[in-house]
Amino acid sequence: MSNPKEIKRKILSIESVIKTTEAMKMISIVKLRKTKDLLMQVKIYLNYIETILLDLLFIESECKENFEKNQYFYGVGNMKLFIVFTSDRGLCGSFNSSIFEKINHLFQKKGYLHNECVFFSIGKKGFDFLCKKYNMYNKNWIGNDLSNRKIQLLVSELIYDFYKKKFSSIYLIYNNLKKSLFQEINIERFLPITTKNFKKKKLRSSYILEPYQKKILNFIIPKFLNAKLLKIFWESTTAEHTARMISMHKATENASDIKHDLILNYNKERQTTITKEILEIISGLESLNKKT
Repeated sequence: MSNPKEIKRKILSIESVIKTTEAMKMISIVKLRKTKDLLMQVKIYLNYIETILLDLLFIESECKENFEKNQYFYGVGNMKLFIVFTSDRGLCGSFNSSIFEKINHLFQKKGYLHNECVFFSIGKKGFDFLCKKYNMYNKNWIGNDLSNRKIQLLVSELIYDFYKKKFSSIYLIYNNLKKSLFQEINIERFLPITTKNFKKKKLRSSYILEPYQKKILNFIIPKFLNAKLLKIFWESTTAEHTARMISMHKATENASDIKHDLILNYNKERQTTITKEILEIISGLESLNKKT
């Protein structure tokens, strides 16, 4: 049997764990609200800039030329770059492990060669995993404190390396929150820009293009890529805070169940101790009465 004092100490320890997990849950809820607002704003901006880009691309007279001559729409070579979005910290359930399983699946099932794939991590957990097994784009990683300025610098560097034909294609691997409790791992091509989702349509507006269309496209497309990368970053961050909130909620429930069991054991041990003391007192009185 356990000592009641030891059980009491465990109960106090579990209570401190409950306070910690509950506080972390509330922090995740506050951060989740902020990231959802930022994600909504980025989606609105991306929707507008994508509409303008599609209108420019599908001008009837120059549609074919836009796709054939623009370097954003085709790549050369076999080298692939994968940008992986993970968290800097743990305690977020299967948020990171599911991405790692997806990466291992790419090499085991898809038949990708290690010498044809390079990885870059946004998040420390991803860097710690990737640098042990795969080739890295550089020896550094970017934390989950990205700003618009950092996104612009990263996209500019990626576009420069893509133009220099260091990579034939660039892919993004991230968690996407489908429902409040369901996350899905997405692999989305970043460069070259795919035209599968670009449907031929009528112009929504009549544009007067100055100085000429090619220069405008070279200005709009980096803006589009910046917005797209920023949207995916906030989607990943939203999924991270959701996963951490759920994990902390489950941890709080489990700790509460453990506390309840410990309290029951404590009461049983306390009752057993009291009963034993009463029996000792009664036996002592009986022995005194016999002597008298």
